Amino acid sequence: MGNEEEKIRAVIDKYVTGFNRGDKVLLMEAFHPRFVSSGLIDGELQWDSAEEFADFCADAAPDPKGPVPDWEIKSLIVSGATAVAVIHDRWGQRRFCDTLTLLKDRGRWQIVFKAFQRLA
Repeated sequence: MGNEEEKIRAVIDKYVTGFNRGDKVLLMEAFHPRFVSSGLIDGELQWDSAEEFADFCADAAPDPKGPVPDWEIKSLIVSGATAVAVIHDRWGQRRFCDTLTLLKDRGRWQIVFKAFQRLA
């Protein structure tokens, strides 16, 4: 794995750790200030800003002190200062497929958009 891919993986790890632990600070480090999340939960379309998503995780994290569930990058495409990663992760007993768009802004990778779907 190249240096840029390692940096992207570290940002994704912050994201997964942050939402599983309800760690708003960690999530905000992973997100670009203009981050947005969108997906379907039980058939309902959900849109969240970085702040809204981080607040939700801080309030509803399934096991803030427990181990962070395993996650996996299914695909990663890096094109200059942009990247798209498709990951499978867990939040409590739910499994998700997250498509993350990342941007390298001022030398730092951040997640700018997340589209998600629940797998189980």
